Amino acid sequence: MFRRTLLCSFCGKDETQVSKLVAGPKVYICDACVATARQIMDDSNAGDDSRLTAPSPLWRRMLSRISQKGSRGGLQRRINAGAN
Repeated sequence: MFRRTLLCSFCGKDETQVSKLVAGPKVYICDACVATARQIMDDSNAGDDSRLTAPSPLWRRMLSRISQKGSRGGLQRRINAGAN
């Protein structure tokens, strides 16, 4: 029986390359990407201003990883649309 390898939807690492992989609706996120997202959120919440700010370098790196995967262009467009 063929078993499909699960991949992080953000960095593309497979389930054998990460400690944990959390499933969402049609997406997966690994522990490393959760840590990066947490740091991005903590950095954006550190300021007094609650409005959206320019993307942090970590956020840009994460988007860069997504764009390098090619097939994840739709995910990047949805992320960018949510940031506007």
